[in-house]
Amino acid sequence: MNIKSFISIKTIIILALILAIMFTAYKMLDSQKAPEPTVTVENQSIADSTVILERVERLWELSSNKYFYSNVVAFKDKMKIKDFQLPFTEKSFLIKYDGYIKAGIDVGDIDILLNEGKAIKIKLKNSKILDHVIDEKSIYVYDEKDSIFNNLSINDIFNQLAEEKENIEKKLIEKGFLNDTDDNIRMFLEEFLRNLGYETIEIEFE
Repeated sequence: MNIKSFISIKTIIILALILAIMFTAYKMLDSQKAPEPTVTVENQSIADSTVILERVERLWELSSNKYFYSNVVAFKDKMKIKDFQLPFTEKSFLIKYDGYIKAGIDVGDIDILLNEGKAIKIKLKNSKILDHVIDEKSIYVYDEKDSIFNNLSINDIFNQLAEEKENIEKKLIEKGFLNDTDDNIRMFLEEFLRNLGYETIEIEFE
């Protein structure tokens, strides 16, 4: 064996020893690291209550109840002295217009009482009238009559519309409009929560 061959074999052996030492040191350091904990979550809530409320708020318009209507209002008025109607003081008109009433609940009226695992319990306030809008472009006033002693004014129209809005809301509520809205909200929430993975869903109104 010549000297060059001996040097080459010696170099290979040294390199192999260095690699073995480095590998051993690496394994020792690696074994000293804190092991990563294995997380096991049992009975974890499907979603944070705040997240649920945010999602409901984005979809809430779908669960509101709207009632569209057209209405004709007759107005008649005479000047009086006590119970005596003064002649030639009558004024009257007819108003035709379109509008809509929206009912529902505010997202702030939702209270999540329980949110554990796949069970959730929600308490809601009963539905209420959220909005009542008259389409100003649809207002048409006709058959106007007045007298020099009792002129028609724009306030007559506004006051009559305001009074009629209250009458329509009252009649609609008597027919169960808000109860129907509660049912719509219940169905909306049940479907929404099932899609989130809940299996036990309890919804109550106060």
